[in-house]
Amino acid sequence: MNKRLSLLAVLASGTLLSATASAERDLRSFNPAMSVILDGLYYHDSVDGEGMEILEEHSSALHSHGHDEHGHGGVAQGFNLREMELTLSGSVDSYFDAVVTAALADGEVEIEEAWFQTRSLPAGLTLKGGKFLSAVGYHNEKHVHSWDFADQNLAYLSLFGDHGLRDTGVQLSWLAPTTTFVQVGVELLQGSELERFGSELDGEEIVEEWVDEGFANPPADKDDLGLPLRKGPRLVTSYVRIAPDMGTRQALQFGVSAARHDSQQAFHEEGAEAFISEGSAALYGVQAVYKRFATGAYGKGSFNIQAELFEIDSDQTATYHTDPLEIGIPVSLNQRAAYASANWGFAQRWQIGVRSAAAGINGELVEDGAREDIGISRQHSAALTWLPTEFSRLRLQVNRNDISTEDGREEFNQIMLQYNLSLGAHGAHTF
Repeated sequence: MNKRLSLLAVLASGTLLSATASAERDLRSFNPAMSVILDGLYYHDSVDGEGMEILEEHSSALHSHGHDEHGHGGVAQGFNLREMELTLSGSVDSYFDAVVTAALADGEVEIEEAWFQTRSLPAGLTLKGGKFLSAVGYHNEKHVHSWDFADQNLAYLSLFGDHGLRDTGVQLSWLAPTTTFVQVGVELLQGSELERFGSELDGEEIVEEWVDEGFANPPADKDDLGLPLRKGPRLVTSYVRIAPDMGTRQALQFGVSAARHDSQQAFHEEGAEAFISEGSAALYGVQAVYKRFATGAYGKGSFNIQAELFEIDSDQTATYHTDPLEIGIPVSLNQRAAYASANWGFAQRWQIGVRSAAAGINGELVEDGAREDIGISRQHSAALTWLPTEFSRLRLQVNRNDISTEDGREEFNQIMLQYNLSLGAHGAHTF
């Protein structure tokens, strides 16, 4: 009898342990992978801490005459905790993956990305939806912690802002069934959360500024500005990427991108005069990336070089003007921006990088036939990075800036010491 009871107890215990283990497995499969990334910076410049503001206000066809409500994130002279990034990711089921990334900075929480992506569509198709970094260009899809430098390059800062081109919508991509990597994609985005390209004005702020600056014929309210109420989605992008097969030790990728926004808006000041303009904007870009993978342990011998060139054209119309007779005049904006960078793993866990970027290339504003040239701005950077493990990095970076502003040229240096630490699970970075 005791033997039978003992046997039943063992079987019950085993069943209970099996059920508990199964429940734990189900719980683990339900829980998303979680990561926390800390990004901090010691910052110093040769213009009494005004360097970041000068970069934000550099001459550009898009915002040297525009009204920009975005800041740089409060980087000040001395120590800065730029942001803490929290990411949840995982497979929802056999049909979808999902990712949510939130950034905590200056006591505020911002949803950087929140998207789903299909896993099993036929014919090489993938659908992505939600809020995400656009696939325009090469650098744009990368988060701060995967950058090769501590700050945004000047070309992207000029065209897309510090956070890049990020918006809410859908993306459909197709991977060709060929031995050569060929990817084609198109995005349909709301077009309402952009910093530079596709930026929209805050009508109430414009009215206040008009009054504060003492411009003639101030609008009574934002409805008087004449800005059309366009419904979304307002931004369409497309891209093609091609990568020939170069074996297992190296890789090469070429790409082209295009985007069109239906409602680019700008606020212009010209001495005692001011006016508002609105119209469509088109962007075109080309890119090239070469990577040689590490020949030694811990990244030694790795090498990569990348370059991108963008051009933006915008045809607009003055919707409000200090001189009522000037309402309706044509306004066109044009400029290019480019950067090139290279990084070399010269020793185990050590990298050195150089970068050169320019904004305002061939930039011009044409108002009713009268042309105004936009000054070119340049930035040269060098960075030394130590990676103790794949989860941490320390970086020393120096920038030399020659920036065109409305008040003339500004030349200054910046020094940054960055730490970047990753806690928890973190997915592999894109190519």
